[in-house]
Amino acid sequence: MRLLPILAREEDGSQGLLNRADLDTQRIETATMSDFVTTGHPQSMPPATVADQPTGQGSAVSSPWIWMTLACVFLGVSGGVRSWQDRRFSTVQSQMVKAPFPLKDLPRTLGDWCVLDGGETSLDPEIARVAGCSDHVVRVYSNTSTGISLSVLILFGPAQTVFGHRPEVCYPSAGYQPVDEASLHLIANGSGPRAEFRSQVYSRRHEQRRWREEVFYSFRHGDRWFPEPERFWKDFRHHPSMFKVQVQRPVTESERRVLNNPTEQFLALLLPEIERRIARTQGSIERSGNDHDYGVTN
Repeated sequence: MRLLPILAREEDGSQGLLNRADLDTQRIETATMSDFVTTGHPQSMPPATVADQPTGQGSAVSSPWIWMTLACVFLGVSGGVRSWQDRRFSTVQSQMVKAPFPLKDLPRTLGDWCVLDGGETSLDPEIARVAGCSDHVVRVYSNTSTGISLSVLILFGPAQTVFGHRPEVCYPSAGYQPVDEASLHLIANGSGPRAEFRSQVYSRRHEQRRWREEVFYSFRHGDRWFPEPERFWKDFRHHPSMFKVQVQRPVTESERRVLNNPTEQFLALLLPEIERRIARTQGSIERSGNDHDYGVTN
């Protein structure tokens, strides 16, 4: 179809030639701008054609298949890392069944304290199983100067089972009742930080008289001694093993336990022996290149 030229007046009053197509285009643009100024929307804008649509990179990025593929890749990597961590911690936990050193290797003589003949026994197998320990030693240390005797229990095992066996649970189940408030004691531990022990006195009627017994106890987890390991239960995954030390002795109602307590004096001799043996074992493991953690924070 042939476009007929028409006359149009320029702004300076002169006339010029415009073809009909140019004139139509000007009318459309004028109408569109008028609608936009009036309503804020280009109502007269002609619909976009297929040729006007963006092609190439824009449509590829917005494809849902690409995002689905990326999501699957991320999920696969995350699952693989979690599986590797579970296998690693499972291996560490299986290695922690064995104590870093035989507990029976602890000295039978500590200062004025010594184990007399017949002063070393073992837990009943069923009790040891319930306690969850993989190694333990039960001894009676007697002081050669004062004649005071202490019943000492030292055990090692998985933290998840050892931490729950505390005197607050075991003594009442055996018929004992607490007679005073529990107290915390900081025990000297050689050159290391002081160890935190909890102490309490329990009593029960025994052969027409009231039997009173003092108990000190604490747990070693990581590189700390404290009586409430459940406060750090999240660390059980990284340090799956635990020591427990419990010392008990008979006391009288009139005894002043806060002054020169023999249990505290004994623990100040025992704890450094445990620490030295753990450090010695950990040092030999590090030299061999193995990655074990016997409750020691590197």
